[in-house]
Amino acid sequence: MKFQQMDGGRINKKFDDDCVIRSICIAMNKPYKEVFTDLMTMGIEVGAYPNSDCVWVPYLEERGWVKNKPPRDSNGKLIKLANWNHAPKVAVVRNSRHLTCVSDGYVVDTWDCRYRPVNSYWTP
Repeated sequence: MKFQQMDGGRINKKFDDDCVIRSICIAMNKPYKEVFTDLMTMGIEVGAYPNSDCVWVPYLEERGWVKNKPPRDSNGKLIKLANWNHAPKVAVVRNSRHLTCVSDGYVVDTWDCRYRPVNSYWTP
């Protein structure tokens, strides 16, 4: 798995606590502002921040994305992003209090989080 640095079209370059918005917009190939607005609207409806599971998980599911169990090695240990040889073409990946995007063999994010394990992931 390779690494590609990308902010997904972040609106405010000083705001860097946006991994949920960033990873989803990159994975879905949608404009940052569109995903940001959608998640903010859903968050207001349920009374939660966009990075809350009760907001972004339904957002993905309503658009046909499916949660997958974490990949494991032959010993049952979680696979790190760097070693995820059978990753799907595109996925939104949860790992250690962070969301990132995997696309075409790359971890696409603002920072290299490939040392972290794949805890769960969503695919279209």
